[in-house]
Amino acid sequence: MSAFGSSSGNRQRHGAYGEYQPSSQYREGAGQELEDDPNDKSSRLKGKVTMLKEVAINIGDEIRDQNQFLTTMGQDMEGMGGRLAQTMKNFYEMWARQGCGPFFYLTIFALCVTVFMYIYLKAR
Repeated sequence: MSAFGSSSGNRQRHGAYGEYQPSSQYREGAGQELEDDPNDKSSRLKGKVTMLKEVAINIGDEIRDQNQFLTTMGQDMEGMGGRLAQTMKNFYEMWARQGCGPFFYLTIFALCVTVFMYIYLKAR
């Protein structure tokens, strides 16, 4: 009998503050568990590393795709800028040839559209 009550089959104590000594059944199982545990941990770690590698590769692919998309979009915007500049040049040439008549009609049209949108949005 120990200082803490009856002695159990799984452990033995020596004195009130004695060392803990596990039973022989526990020691045999612990050795196998300690050998399996590092292998299990290393396999889980390898799985996580593989998963992180796949995520990093997918992120790299996505970045490449987005950079290619942005490059294409930038080229398209440059093309649109050229078209818009040509349109404005044509507009100014037309305005210079015909006087301020078309500009006046364009201003009236823009004013009417603005008033219509204001009334429409206010009524909603």
